[in-house]
Amino acid sequence: MTPTLHIATVGDDAFVPAPVCDTAPTVREQLHRLAPARLREIDAQMTSAPHTLPAPVVGRGIDLTLLDRLTQDLTLDGLPAVIRRSSRARQLGYLGGRLCAETALLDLADRCEVLTAAMTAAMNAAIPIGDGGAPQWPEGVIGSIAHTRDGAWAAVAPGAACARLGIDSEVIVDEAGCRDIVAVCCTPRERRRWFELADPLRATLLFSAKESVYKAIHPQVKRFVDFDEVEMVGIEDLAGTLCLHFRATPEGPLAGRIPALQVHARVVGERVHTAIADLQDRGTT
Repeated sequence: MTPTLHIATVGDDAFVPAPVCDTAPTVREQLHRLAPARLREIDAQMTSAPHTLPAPVVGRGIDLTLLDRLTQDLTLDGLPAVIRRSSRARQLGYLGGRLCAETALLDLADRCEVLTAAMTAAMNAAIPIGDGGAPQWPEGVIGSIAHTRDGAWAAVAPGAACARLGIDSEVIVDEAGCRDIVAVCCTPRERRRWFELADPLRATLLFSAKESVYKAIHPQVKRFVDFDEVEMVGIEDLAGTLCLHFRATPEGPLAGRIPALQVHARVVGERVHTAIADLQDRGTT
């Protein structure tokens, strides 16, 4: 994801006025019908999400190169029209994100008996593209989806246990990308405090963390949030996991509306994975 894409996205889906279809089949159901052996192979390669997530949250991930190989000759007619008309890369991001989300929901239903009945009903329909392009989760569940050019991830949790949830993943930018992030995504205070010298890793961390924050607060604010409405005020290394501290900018429209937020970040190879998961019973994590 590049810094400019935030303007057109909330969550993982491009902002398009796509109709919600409650009877659409899940991606898993379509694959089971067309190529059950390939679905089993996908399930065997599904991993835990690399994001730092607390116990109530279930995260899953998939390699998009593998998914491309296993699905490129299949016609998935149950996908939204806007996805069927998209590029292959866009289709893979959607397929990977939905597959991870559907698998995580199944795992969550197995873990949490109180949600099983609701989950069972929800498994019969796809996760629609909802408000502003964000995934529309089953009632009683919150979730978030992220993807890069070669991987997709999803995290879900019971709404009764988790108040806010947002994840993001980014490939570490080069120097040009760093300059773009500092110019487009930073408040003046962030530029002065954190980017006196160019730092591509820190720029990627800040950008990804803001994306996680935007996804996490979208159900509350229900609108596009600009990059300068939240800002990073601290960063610390907690035994190898970075904790980035954010607040609403004091002069911005979110001042007083959202609490101070903590985003946990992991650097794995050339990728940055960020997550915010605020638990209902013990504040932010």
